[in-house]
Amino acid sequence: SSGINAEWPLRPGGAKLPIYSVSTRFSSDVAEVKESKSALTAGQTGAAVLGSGLLLTAISKEMIVLDADVLAGTFLFGCTYAIGKKVGPIVTQSLDKYTSNIESTMSEGKQLQIQAYDEAIVEEKAAAASLKIAGDIFDIKRELVQIELEAEYRRRVKSVHTEVKKRLDYQVELENTKKAFIRDHIVAWLESEVIASITSEQEEANINQCIASLSLLAPQ
Repeated sequence: SSGINAEWPLRPGGAKLPIYSVSTRFSSDVAEVKESKSALTAGQTGAAVLGSGLLLTAISKEMIVLDADVLAGTFLFGCTYAIGKKVGPIVTQSLDKYTSNIESTMSEGKQLQIQAYDEAIVEEKAAAASLKIAGDIFDIKRELVQIELEAEYRRRVKSVHTEVKKRLDYQVELENTKKAFIRDHIVAWLESEVIASITSEQEEANINQCIASLSLLAPQ
């Protein structure tokens, strides 16, 4: 058999498969593929012709049986290849864009993290510088506290001094009052006793004595 117009073998059960013009169908497919390609080089054309010749030889020698399953598989492979050719660049572009977005997002996160670390380093340096000044600030605050304590101590000492002076002044005034009262009482008691002890004769004699003294003192 030449394989150009051949009848397909029987399926299990004795059912005959339809007869196809293999050479005409394959030649038209090859022509369409060749027309769809543009400007093939010599090496590419030779590879295509060699592949086509080997495929035709295999079909003509019935090394490849073109039943419905093979045709369906070939059609499915061709559709898958065509879809891959059409959709592949779009998917690749989308994946590249998605990858670029992920890389940019990761880069932005990395830059933000680096910036945060730089800010933390600056803050730590500022904290270290503030710690150097903290000693002086602590000494100044301690001196201020000492001054406040000294002022409070002096204020309390003055207050105690004032209160003690008031108490002492009160005691001195009390003693002076007691002494004046006792003196006045004694003087009044002595005066009353002296007056009470003088008799009328003594009083008359004293009066005469006074008159005599006055007479002597009067100018002659």
